[in-house]
Amino acid sequence: MLRCHSGFTIMELMARLDVGERTIRKDLEFIQGPPYNAVLWNEYRGKERLYRYKDIDYSIPLFEKSEGFREKISEIINVIDPLSDIPQYSWLKSCLMSIEQNGTTSIANTMSFDNNAFLEGIEHIKILVDAITNKYPVKMVYKPFNMDKRTIYVHPYHLKQYNTRWFLIGRPDGFEVIHNYALDRIVSIAHLSKPYIETDIDFEEYFDDVIGVSVNSLPIETIELMVDKRRYPYVRTKPLHWSQKHLRERDTDDMVCITISVKPNNELYSTILSFGSDMVVVSPETVKQEMLKRVSTLMNLYK
Repeated sequence: MLRCHSGFTIMELMARLDVGERTIRKDLEFIQGPPYNAVLWNEYRGKERLYRYKDIDYSIPLFEKSEGFREKISEIINVIDPLSDIPQYSWLKSCLMSIEQNGTTSIANTMSFDNNAFLEGIEHIKILVDAITNKYPVKMVYKPFNMDKRTIYVHPYHLKQYNTRWFLIGRPDGFEVIHNYALDRIVSIAHLSKPYIETDIDFEEYFDDVIGVSVNSLPIETIELMVDKRRYPYVRTKPLHWSQKHLRERDTDDMVCITISVKPNNELYSTILSFGSDMVVVSPETVKQEMLKRVSTLMNLYK
């Protein structure tokens, strides 16, 4: 902004940037205050007023400290820009732009994210994003917990984060089914020179019927749960699943009744267990019995 030695008029800038006069005037006012304190020069050109920096070699810094940091933030803003109209992500772009304007190189004192700085496997994200974007299979050396290493050829389709871990969703070569692979179990990964098998799966809907990343062929169950009234506000503001409903007519003096409609998987049972005695499965019987088996195993460990 304001890089032209000869200056500009408000009308010229409106035409160039496709913004309103009020926006430009507010921007002019903004850059004249801290932290930029730009000094502007202006004169009339007929009936129009011409603006430029008083020092024609001056340009407001995008950041005060690190050029490398400025470039990184600019890259991130460009990446998330297509998501900025989605409410879940629009705040992030606003925060980054605020950091950009204020010239700080530290976000640690402003925000904290639930992430593990020592998480293994995140170094594989770049090659996997490239493989998914450019549609080529990969060769992975993979080591599940308590098992030997094995080499797998995978056609990668999607990356999903759940519970601070990253998972690759893809189709192993020679199989029709889709698998998920924890990135922290990947030992090494490389480009595989084989034809890529595409998928018609819509990953905006693929995980709709489950909690977590384990999608199976089980039928969707409507699971009725009783939640301690003191704990319910947390469940109400952070639902277990998008299908969560409150059945007020089944509430008791101490418990709130909710339902979710999902395919039972390990993530479901782990989520319910995480609430301890504050959440109890009422139905269906199959889910109730599975929870009873897991709770019994846990009790035996404490004996």
